[in-house]
Amino acid sequence: MTQAAVAYATNQPLDVVDVSLEEPRGSDVLVRIMASGLCHSDVSVQNGGLPMPMPMILGHEGAGVVEQVGSAVTSVAVGDHVVLSGIISCGRCGPCQDARPNLCEWGLPTIMSGNQPDGAVRAHDGSGAGIRQFACLGTLAERVIVPELAVIAIPKDVPFEAAALVGCGVLTGVGAVFNRAKVHPGATVAVIGCGGVGLNVIQAARLVGATKVIAIDLAAEKRDLAETFGATDAIDATTEDVVARIQELSGGRGVDYAFECVGNLKLVRQAWDAVAADGTVVTIGVAPAGGIAELPGDELWSTEKTLKCSLYGSGRPRVDMPLYIELYRQGKLKLDELVTRRYALAAINEAIDDLNAARNARGVVTF
Repeated sequence: MTQAAVAYATNQPLDVVDVSLEEPRGSDVLVRIMASGLCHSDVSVQNGGLPMPMPMILGHEGAGVVEQVGSAVTSVAVGDHVVLSGIISCGRCGPCQDARPNLCEWGLPTIMSGNQPDGAVRAHDGSGAGIRQFACLGTLAERVIVPELAVIAIPKDVPFEAAALVGCGVLTGVGAVFNRAKVHPGATVAVIGCGGVGLNVIQAARLVGATKVIAIDLAAEKRDLAETFGATDAIDATTEDVVARIQELSGGRGVDYAFECVGNLKLVRQAWDAVAADGTVVTIGVAPAGGIAELPGDELWSTEKTLKCSLYGSGRPRVDMPLYIELYRQGKLKLDELVTRRYALAAINEAIDDLNAARNARGVVTF
């Protein structure tokens, strides 16, 4: 038996319950979770903004130790320290062949189903009901059975909390800069929303040599934190005209790149208005299903602005995660500083309340 945080219905607190795990099958890996970040995507499942089948163990940002492997597993062994990937890929479809595993035609439907790749579940609650796992992971649990495709070995000197954050927030934010936007040295950048993902956008922009990185947030604490991650300027979204202030800070032309990290469709328009002609807007935040973003029609032809979406940092987990961990080991990426509070699994609903109230850059459940 193991404990896990399970969503049984939308807009209800998570239940921390005992679940039983099956024996690992051929390509399964049993991982003892040591740290799991809490992400807005998890809460979007809980509140129905990201519709998913339930019941479901939430969590997709985790790191831990391999305790058992299936007979077909070759890439990791018992005792390995690992980070878990929130996407899996087949390696054969068009996007995979184009080095875009985040868009895998098989992997995306699979992780959205909550089932394992063979279509079955591996966890059951006390009533015997099958429990799905968010993104085939469900890292808000003491132990999980996950597909080998989602397991990446890491050096044993990397703290589990830092490694866990690479599994989503870091890959999403840093990858949006490196992979999707391809921000160039000397660029000007605006980052709307300075939570865990936004802070990683900021530090990635700093790493590639952006000369101006403007942080926009409602919370003074997050604006202050953004400056420690490399923001050159900060805008108080509660009192200032954000677009006008960005125009002022960018010499009247707007920024080269604007990243929307909240999932608020009104902020997509704000980002659009903030970029210069030929500028690029990158949307990262998970917006509510069915929502509509509106953009000015005349600017769709007259400005040559570009709107890009970035899923999971447009990432290649087996390439990018080891890279970002190495940048952390070299002191070039701040990961420890992202963690603003730690929680026991029993306090998961408190952690969700703190996330909804924007009290954390990243809250981490430790085991």
